[in-house]
Amino acid sequence: MWTKTIETSLSPTVVVEECVGDLTIQGADEPHLTISLSNGASALVSRQEGEALFLTLRADARLVCPRDACLTLSAVRGDLRIGRVRDPLTVGAVSGDAALRQVGPLDLGEIYGDLFVHGAAGAMRIGEVFGDARLREVDGPLTVGAVRGDLYAAGLRGGATAGTVGADLTLRPPYVSGAVYRFQVGGRARIMIPADASVRLVLRAGGHIRSTVPGLDLTGEEGAMVAVLGDGEALLEIAAAGHILLLPEMPEEAEWGAWASGVEGIGAAVEASIAQAMATLEVRLEEALRAVDKEEIRRRVEQATERAREAAERYARQAREAADREAERARREAEREAERARREAERARIQAERAQRRWQRASGQRPQPARPAAVDEEILRVLRLVEEGKITPEQAAELIAALEGR
Repeated sequence: MWTKTIETSLSPTVVVEECVGDLTIQGADEPHLTISLSNGASALVSRQEGEALFLTLRADARLVCPRDACLTLSAVRGDLRIGRVRDPLTVGAVSGDAALRQVGPLDLGEIYGDLFVHGAAGAMRIGEVFGDARLREVDGPLTVGAVRGDLYAAGLRGGATAGTVGADLTLRPPYVSGAVYRFQVGGRARIMIPADASVRLVLRAGGHIRSTVPGLDLTGEEGAMVAVLGDGEALLEIAAAGHILLLPEMPEEAEWGAWASGVEGIGAAVEASIAQAMATLEVRLEEALRAVDKEEIRRRVEQATERAREAAERYARQAREAADREAERARREAEREAERARREAERARIQAERAQRRWQRASGQRPQPARPAAVDEEILRVLRLVEEGKITPEQAAELIAALEGR
């Protein structure tokens, strides 16, 4: 891998205008920038404007920069990995996945894969994540435009506002006094609440709202379910299209493992959930048939059928969305591989041309002059006359020889 080192200050401004492949950035204590590229020096275009260094990277790249560098990444066509950078970080668009650890304030535009953030010392703004998002230990306020997949969030000490979570939400403590946590969820919401929490909850759900938190009582208030635990110093406002489940705080490994499993086995999970729901429905219907009159039976059957239909549609939608996300990831990977193949073919062509020129110089031969386009057209016309039977092959050979000056 080709490497270049550029001397800088301890807090330089670095702008990556484009990285064609994957990009890894690591913070260090030394006052210089080290650039490593998989395709050699030709893959780097750089320029200096005042105190700012502008880079274009035409291959997979790794940068080691001072921890206090101010970084702006306009476009990353592959995956992005960043660690141990303290100053503000701005990212325009990432075509693959993004993983950031121990970073400063963040301004993220569009992440077309999955997003993972662990440790952000400052405010975080996220425009849109087209996959899943997993956010941990964010000290400043969090603002999210949209997450198309699942959102897992833990340790949001500055509060959070999420415009849209397309699938499911998992929210874990702590919930800081005076902070507001506001989420709009398209699927289900699972909220972990410690026994000593001081929170006020305002919940709206298209499905059921259930709580297993000791001492937390839900009451209806202006179209919402409201509950207060402790002094109610943190506010949680959750609106979900599906169910909302309030759970006591538990070890993270005990939670449902949607993140770890990814899309593998999702079809089996959907079928198992539907089968369990239908089995429960059959038992309840049998009990109801023995205890109610015919009209009541008809009404309950209709209600149960409608609930089963809604559940089946919801599970099928979630399965389709998961499959779409996986297909999108595969498409992006195929595009990256095609781009790499194109670059390799272009590099091979250039090397072949250079080898041919060296051979010509060594042998004393000169390149054959190109035949004029008009001669080629006349030769094609002669060949068409042979094909049409208007002249013989021998006559055509004489005409072609005359055209070529032989």
